[in-house]
Parts: sequence; structure tokens; C-alpha cells
Amino acid sequence: MTSNDPLLQPYQLKHLTLKNRVMSTSHEPAYSEDGMPKERYRLYHAEKAKGGMALTMTAGSAIVSRDSPAAFGNLHVYDDRIVPW
Repeated sequence: MTSNDPLLQPYQLKHLTLKNRVMSTSHEPAYSEDGMPKERYRLYHAEKAKGGMALTMTAGSAIVSRDSPAAFGNLHVYDDRIVPW
């Protein structure tokens, strides 16, 4: 069954085709471990995708510099250890 609801129609974003227009903007769920997006953080985004979300963004309030003040649960994107995640 298909829907005529524009929210559920595919959306072309430059070279990327999204299956619908449902998305989650970046925010900080405080699921990091030692500043890294480990299993709980990954599962959080995987579950949103399983629910039908076309696009989910990460690292909404990440710490971008080593001298930035620490904040609970934020990703440490200044640390190269984050790259494999």
C-alpha cells in the first residue's frame, strides 16, 4: 500500500535519494562512553532507522576542541579515536 502523503514520498537530496522525508536532526542523547559513540549510541540510531526514519544525524552538541569544556555525554570529535565509529 502506498501513501499520497508528501511526508512519506521519496526525496532527492542532491545525489542521495531518501525513502521519505522523515528525519531526526542532530542532538545529543548522552549515550556516548568516554566521548565515543559506542554500542548504545549506535543502537539508538539503528532503532530510529528500523522505525522508518530516512535520515538521522549525529553529534548535535559534540566537543570539537580538546580545550572545550567537558559536558556530560557529549561526543569528543576532536579525538581521532572517533574515526572508526
